[in-house]
Amino acid sequence: MDALEEEREQNVTIDTAQTYFKTDLRRYVIIDAPGHREFLKNMLTGAAAADAALLLVDAAEGVREQTQRHAYVLSLLGIRQVIVAINKLDLVGFSERRFEEVRREATLFLNGLGITPSYTIPISAREGDNIATGSGRMNWYDGPTIVQALDSFQEVRSPIDAALRFPIQDVYRWDDTRYYAGRVESGIVRVGDEVVIEPSGRRCRVQTIEVWGEPRRQRAAAGQSVALTFDQELFAERGEVVAHVGRAPRVSSELATSVFWLGRDPLTVGQKLTLKLATTAVEAEVVRIDERLDSSTLQIIERRAQHLDNTESGTVTFALRRPLALDTYEENERLGRFVLVVDGIVRGGGTVREARAAGAGSAVRLVALDDRLTDGDDGARVDLTNEPGLFEVSASESLRWRIDHGEKVLIRLRGPEQMPPLVRFAYDRRLDLHFHRADDGLIDLLVYRKPVRRHEEFDDVAI
Repeated sequence: MDALEEEREQNVTIDTAQTYFKTDLRRYVIIDAPGHREFLKNMLTGAAAADAALLLVDAAEGVREQTQRHAYVLSLLGIRQVIVAINKLDLVGFSERRFEEVRREATLFLNGLGITPSYTIPISAREGDNIATGSGRMNWYDGPTIVQALDSFQEVRSPIDAALRFPIQDVYRWDDTRYYAGRVESGIVRVGDEVVIEPSGRRCRVQTIEVWGEPRRQRAAAGQSVALTFDQELFAERGEVVAHVGRAPRVSSELATSVFWLGRDPLTVGQKLTLKLATTAVEAEVVRIDERLDSSTLQIIERRAQHLDNTESGTVTFALRRPLALDTYEENERLGRFVLVVDGIVRGGGTVREARAAGAGSAVRLVALDDRLTDGDDGARVDLTNEPGLFEVSASESLRWRIDHGEKVLIRLRGPEQMPPLVRFAYDRRLDLHFHRADDGLIDLLVYRKPVRRHEEFDDVAI
């Protein structure tokens, strides 16, 4: 599996590699992920795409720090179908006693992570024992081979029975029709289904299910990539999630998470970085680190910590710049795990443990109109179409002065659900509003101050 010359020379896997084989039951893709401490980021990338894991343990060495760290990554990524392969039995004389010692050690640690190995298999990869065929040198073992164990696993990439989750990957417009493309991560979507798009909360019905170059379908199930059209023209963007009404994901702006940190620089309280979940990315701030753990021993190093060092893990609370549609990992692992990006590079990953509803227990998010203001030849414009969830608006003294002295500001909105904060803003400042539905389905809202005529001015009168 090691394709790089440096990997073969140093006897260490550096980058992820893939190879393929098939049995009578199905085809397999083997992702060889590096396990050395220096290349854990590559392992995280490779393991994130896996449905099952084959955790290799050296029979002579037993469960070492590196193996423990690998197991912790599997638990964070939510991989539950795990085979523990105790390798190099040829170096210990195919000893059943040594196999049992290592098996107990590995099982104990994995159970502490909430992972119960599906199988623990003694093998000799070099000699081919118990890989595809049984071993005559380990007659004391009567369990399955590696291949037989893999064939017993379920197709976890298609959780059809779970709630519908269709993260929008892109939106295309063709012949006055909007196509919302993506992959059905879980559940089933059918033509005619009433759905909600979160976090914006827009409701509609599925009108068609499209696949490029193929006839229209009546349904699409988990694992299939399709494009949806709806019975009404609406604005939805990459990162929003289509779900059935009544079984929608959570909409959250504050997350309690389990994080595995891989950055060379520590993850610190107050740090801002990018959190990527499904097809969306949002700026996140580290609010607090409740527990800092040694990922090899799972021992708590520090409570209420100020940082996580390289390869450490912890319980971290993030505040998001805008609400996301997601699930906790226990509810739906497809929308319950994420990666953390700094300067365009993946520095860590984790799972969502708890999600606080947007606006719950905290002040409503305040959007400054000035921050989104652009001045062009046709006047001042503010784009709020990418502001999902609950918010209020504010304006600086200079912007209010411009409006008070006759300037009109055009504000673009995604839909009528975004109008209330603008109506309150105008009412509080005695401004006027005029809106119309644009050709692209968005709303153009004009904010201005109507000149006051003499007979319209009233003094306060006590009655």
